[in-house]
Amino acid sequence: MKQEDIDRFVERNLKNFSVNSTGWNEIIRQMLFEFAIGGWNLEKDVFGKEKFGELRCYTYSENPELNETIKSITGKYLALSVETCEICGSEGKKRGVDSWETTLCLNHYLDRKSILDIDDNLNIKIRNKIVLNMKDIAKAEVDYDLQRLSLYKNKLAVHSNEAKSFSWQEPNYYLLLRTIPLHLFPADQQKEISELFQHLEYCEICGHKAVHRKSCLRCHHDQWNESSVFMEDYGEKSNYIKACQMDVFTDEDDYGKYFKYDRSFEKSPDHQILFSHHDLREYEKIHF
Repeated sequence: MKQEDIDRFVERNLKNFSVNSTGWNEIIRQMLFEFAIGGWNLEKDVFGKEKFGELRCYTYSENPELNETIKSITGKYLALSVETCEICGSEGKKRGVDSWETTLCLNHYLDRKSILDIDDNLNIKIRNKIVLNMKDIAKAEVDYDLQRLSLYKNKLAVHSNEAKSFSWQEPNYYLLLRTIPLHLFPADQQKEISELFQHLEYCEICGHKAVHRKSCLRCHHDQWNESSVFMEDYGEKSNYIKACQMDVFTDEDDYGKYFKYDRSFEKSPDHQILFSHHDLREYEKIHF
């Protein structure tokens, strides 16, 4: 089999893959090369696409032996795709962005995430673009669990139900919720919002003053209690705090990197780290 025949097959079929960018081009080329040396008829086209952050190729052969070879090849490159950024081809992993699953490196993940902030002029910004000024808000509402905030710019927006929405999953969400004047919320929501911020406690895991109803709004860990579940799994409070702190430190889902600039909660200057280097090494052996 001539190299130039394989090259033509690869380049011809590369355009048959519906993917989000060029980051997977090299692994698609490698997959097509393996198709060629695996016995695939070079006159037949191969098609594929990105789905749920994975490289999918549904090509099928009626030859049972060749079909097993093709299944092995496509499985190999599906596994490689979920470790490769769709945009740039560097190391990546599956992530959720705007309710879509995609495989991205950290930089391209952060580029696509909504970064909420409030500047000194009370401008509410998303990715450094002004979306609303606090002084222009005519009405504010929160969901029953306070995890989604809707802001209406004027009476027309209220009447047409056109709101700017923000989620607790965005950095500085609780800073925004705290900053909006209470009188803009319905009367039945004002007390709950006020009490949330008045009764926050310090989290022994991450150190932020963010504990509400026994759960931390910053690191999202439950606080220690002497229930049978906690006692059975950890034995004592210090073991639980150490395990949670190591989970925060290793930051497997890159949550900490995304929330690096979150200013919603103050952090205690007396916060204690309980785990040691030895604890961390043992934790990594188990989890990675």
